[in-house]
Amino acid sequence: MFDLKLDVLSVQATDNAYQAFFSRYHVLCFLSANKSPEIENITHMEFLQAVHSLKTLASRESSVALLQRNALPRIISEDLAGTLTDMAASTWLMLSIGKFPGDISYDEPLPWDTGLPLSVLPKDREAPGVPDSLIKRTFPPEPTSKDVVKLPQSFTAANLEKIGGIEIRWTSNLADHLLLRDDDTKLMLFHQVSILALHFASESSPLPKSLIDETLRTISLLLPPRLGEPNPWSQVERQRYKLDAHISVYKRLNGSERQINRFTYWRDRLVLLKRTFDDAEPRTISQLYHDDRKKTQWFTFWVAVLVFIITLFFGVIQSVASIIQAWASVKALHSKS
Repeated sequence: MFDLKLDVLSVQATDNAYQAFFSRYHVLCFLSANKSPEIENITHMEFLQAVHSLKTLASRESSVALLQRNALPRIISEDLAGTLTDMAASTWLMLSIGKFPGDISYDEPLPWDTGLPLSVLPKDREAPGVPDSLIKRTFPPEPTSKDVVKLPQSFTAANLEKIGGIEIRWTSNLADHLLLRDDDTKLMLFHQVSILALHFASESSPLPKSLIDETLRTISLLLPPRLGEPNPWSQVERQRYKLDAHISVYKRLNGSERQINRFTYWRDRLVLLKRTFDDAEPRTISQLYHDDRKKTQWFTFWVAVLVFIITLFFGVIQSVASIIQAWASVKALHSKS
């Protein structure tokens, strides 16, 4: 699929690095069968031939026609070839292309317009005036926002949940990465980093290398490693949701690498996410405890809490002492009488 020679033993030694990818492949097979039941007769090798037809980077119609004409040893209908093409593109590119009956995920299907090519040749991807394509429309290289925000070390996925009350929803759809949903209460975060690494090493991938590199940097920004070890919060999430084994092994970003100007593809979403995080006010004791974004206010609040607790403590002691003293006085009077 990626035109790479992979050592099977090395793949097995990476803690089932591609288990999350094959889980998604299984789901796409099931959803595709809901749309075209005949797809159950397609073999895995024939599926790979469908992926190969996409590497011409042509339009969906051209890929379907090529699949019908040359790729498969059997005659298939145009509808089946279309479903197989959508499934192959969704699996290979980690996108959600086409609508599949029974899909209850948060993925937003991408429209692949008639005549629109999948991508352009690698030599043309970084040049100015790149021709229109599905990849360019999905991942525009020029941000629309010129706003400048700071991305401090505290800007992490764990703090988005603990402080901002923003729920992290993991996705295998690259187009939904860093997308806020449900009135900005849920954040979609892409986790299939092992597949991104394969795309980066593959010369046949239609994804620009600059897009892949920036995506990995956004993941490192939100899931920073700690002392050379994977992010502990993400490791708990990985076990809970069966995420990619390499979700937080990318290098930790330094101060200059966290500058918003270093991001182009994902800049607009990062700016919106940071502003949403900054505007979020703590609503629970736990959020108040973890919210140290404004150091002075955080320190003043907890000093006030400490003073209140100390005052309450000594007030209780004084009250108890008064009660004991009164009881002792009453008992002494009864003794005299």
